[in-house]
Amino acid sequence: MSTHPVPEVIRGQHIRLLIAEDEALLRSTLPDLLYAIAREAVDVVAACGTRADTVRHTRSLTPDVILLDLRMPDTEGGPRMLAGAETVSVLLRQSPTSGIVCLTSHEESEIVRGCLDAGARGFLSKGVLPGEIWQAILTVHAGQLYVQAQLLEDAGLSAPGSVDRVRAQLLEGRRGDILRLLLNGYSPTEIAATLPVGKKYVDKKIVEIKAILGVTTHIRIYRKCLQLGLVED
Repeated sequence: MSTHPVPEVIRGQHIRLLIAEDEALLRSTLPDLLYAIAREAVDVVAACGTRADTVRHTRSLTPDVILLDLRMPDTEGGPRMLAGAETVSVLLRQSPTSGIVCLTSHEESEIVRGCLDAGARGFLSKGVLPGEIWQAILTVHAGQLYVQAQLLEDAGLSAPGSVDRVRAQLLEGRRGDILRLLLNGYSPTEIAATLPVGKKYVDKKIVEIKAILGVTTHIRIYRKCLQLGLVED
């Protein structure tokens, strides 16, 4: 979460970002603020003012990261309505690989937990500086969770629901297949031959696993998974 080291910009990195924000001023200024910080490392592929446009562009563009305001109108001119976990779930059905960072003035602990359990990977208050928004985008793109420090404490994210979400991320799809084999002592080369997939693909998934767990070595993957109850001592 936000206690993990924030990844540095990788040379040649190009994060495709969708901004969902109904306040016109913020929607128009956020891209410029992020470009000033991240330069060519970020590409704002769409800036949406309604929930319907956000869903449509998420489906067609499959952005790497979505910066999501939780209180938006469903359609142009409609009333602004709060829809946290529901919107997160809908967007992930359109683009399961997108990382979602919630940027909102609604900081109640149940909303934070609900959005994270629905699949969001980040949660920020609208009071943060642009630099922290970029840190959250980088961290989420690397596969980690990023929650603003005070919100992390208020929401009690050591609660079982959040642990369940981390387990779900680890065991999702091919990442889960690779993790299971890794925990059973298979080398990356042996995993690639067993599944079968490319060795580079296996290495990439192992990097994702390390990022989710906030570790840097294979042995620490094992220790963290032991703590999460994914392996027996």
